[in-house]
Amino acid sequence: MEKIFLHKNGVITKKGKKTITSVLKLLGNTIEIDEIFTLGSFFAMVKKYPDLKNISEILEPLLEIILKNRGSEFKTEELESLLFYKIIEIKGFPGSPNLNFYTNLKGVVGKEILDLKFFHLENLLDLKLKLGKLKHVVFGDREDAFQYETFYTLFEFVEGIAWELSFNFNPLECSIRR
Repeated sequence: MEKIFLHKNGVITKKGKKTITSVLKLLGNTIEIDEIFTLGSFFAMVKKYPDLKNISEILEPLLEIILKNRGSEFKTEELESLLFYKIIEIKGFPGSPNLNFYTNLKGVVGKEILDLKFFHLENLLDLKLKLGKLKHVVFGDREDAFQYETFYTLFEFVEGIAWELSFNFNPLECSIRR
């Protein structure tokens, strides 16, 4: 699999060359992200490469929220960074066994992983975004989950972040935090 690099400013490069055409042909490529890549970098990438908006219907409304509230965002002090990672979950007792694959986007404070559902998108934009290891959860035992090195494709990254952020639609005016 070929690798692409996602820069802090939202530019995608492949073999050191800036991608200027449609990124749809890159969706299956594995990604590597800049050490200072943020959630804001993610949205800069989506804005720079509009074809990415075709992956999820939620990306356009998320971009509108960001543009509408430009300048009012601040970096939340409650989180240190954001972590994007995969989960493989085996279920099966009682009942018939099944295997689920999905991605997560969570907040990080020290070694604690937090849900983002009570945070506003505008307050997460300046947080560093990191790619985590794959977590293997067996029969719901999240305490003893195994972790493995893995890779992420551009499609998994864009779709996974869009899906997770689709649960964060509280208007900033409704915030009880600050």
